[in-house]
Amino acid sequence: MLVHQAWLPPRPRCIRLVLGACLTLAVLLSTTVAHAQLKALEEGVALGDFMFFPSLEVRLRGEYRRYPVDIGGDVYERTAVQSVGYQSLAPTVLRRDPAVSDQWLLSERSRLGLRVEHDVLAAVFTLQDARVLGALPGAPDRADTGGFGSLAPHEAYIDVRTDLDDPALRIRVGRQQLSWGDGRLVGDSDWSPRGAALDAGWMKLHFGDVSFELVGAMLAAPGAIAPSYVAHERQTAVGDDGGPVNAEGTGAQLYGLNAGWRIVPLFNIELVGLSRIARDPLPAELTRGDTYVLDGRLHGEERGLSYAVEGAYQLGRVASYGANHDLAAFAAAGLVSWQTSLPWDFRFALEGGYASGDDAEQRADGTVDTGTSLERFDPIVPETHEHFGQMDLLAWSNAVEVGGEVSVKPDEEILMALGYSFLGLAEPGDRWTTGTLMAVGAAPDNESPIIGHEIDARIEYSPLSAVTFMGGYGLCVLGDGGKAVLEAAGRGERDLLYYGFVQAELKAP
Repeated sequence: MLVHQAWLPPRPRCIRLVLGACLTLAVLLSTTVAHAQLKALEEGVALGDFMFFPSLEVRLRGEYRRYPVDIGGDVYERTAVQSVGYQSLAPTVLRRDPAVSDQWLLSERSRLGLRVEHDVLAAVFTLQDARVLGALPGAPDRADTGGFGSLAPHEAYIDVRTDLDDPALRIRVGRQQLSWGDGRLVGDSDWSPRGAALDAGWMKLHFGDVSFELVGAMLAAPGAIAPSYVAHERQTAVGDDGGPVNAEGTGAQLYGLNAGWRIVPLFNIELVGLSRIARDPLPAELTRGDTYVLDGRLHGEERGLSYAVEGAYQLGRVASYGANHDLAAFAAAGLVSWQTSLPWDFRFALEGGYASGDDAEQRADGTVDTGTSLERFDPIVPETHEHFGQMDLLAWSNAVEVGGEVSVKPDEEILMALGYSFLGLAEPGDRWTTGTLMAVGAAPDNESPIIGHEIDARIEYSPLSAVTFMGGYGLCVLGDGGKAVLEAAGRGERDLLYYGFVQAELKAP
């Protein structure tokens, strides 16, 4: 994905636009949604033997970033986590744009869905309109619409099961959302402007406390390969009619197995195996190679206490300049939360994560010896917002993170939260990747692992069960490691990063 400088509208006009849009939505939501209407949506409408369940979601969000870390500066040819530049740990640089100081985004997302059920058979179709104003390709959360947006199915699948109440077998085919565990490897990224959905076949087998899930998804469709990316003999090949033969590629596929065993509420086991086979043609966020992940997770919940501990190992190979690189990477993460019975419903949460980076050495001429192996962990198709702080500055790749959050509910309709995260690089000289899997860059001579210290504040107000207003602020005090990477990528000399957002959402049922 190419990275371009953001289009920046005048500040006063953008502020009025964001506040006016959110206020308009607030008035519409408060005057059109009633509890009786929501109850009717949840219960569905019966027509003969068929049940119809409509759904509606409307979301408006305004965001501001002071010194965004993934636009401006170096423009990369390919932003894939496992891509390797020519003698560099950063992706291959196409050009350098001016650094960006201010970025404004206004995003709109509307979903209109319908679920139709007939006995054990169900069909789901959700039409989504998603638009982002104020950004060109390379903006956070892959808002690559350039302001034009998209209107397309977000979900469209057939679901069949052996039983309505406790099915031993369930099969789903079509475009669908999927999230496993804490979403670190497979998530639906609902926070992003469009959300994530897979064109996949999914199956679940359930026997008492044991379950198995299998999935096969198409990440990139097969098709023609650009001539510059194929071997010379395929570029010059001709058919029986004397015309050129277009080279065809198989695209990219993801296969997964999730095995779970619920032993007791406080102790459950989950084992995941993933295989991603990537060939041309590919989008910019993928690179050619075979990636295999083995993941184990322990988790549980009882009496307000919940926890999860996860570890993953990655192997395979990645195509690069002149030779393939073997993969040998690993990652670990954990979280624990305690929902107390204290006044105001105090909740305390702690979270930490580690993901290996590549330890390639810098030569005397300034280039990097990438060697024959790559040790940078790739989180595959993860949640892009749930971990590593609300500023989305770090992914589960070449990462060290420790953080915590305290939240309170002074009223049933209000939630307030305050959090802190330490963000670091496992290998200081390797690549820094954001939560949205955008490459910030790499500074091979960097010796500091500290990206920065992030402080977050968030407030949510839900006057009705289907209506939520939210606002948040984030501040990151950059460390020497974060400063070094931003300077190396041409994004300016920074000390502080700022982020703020306001959001209004209607979701029914």
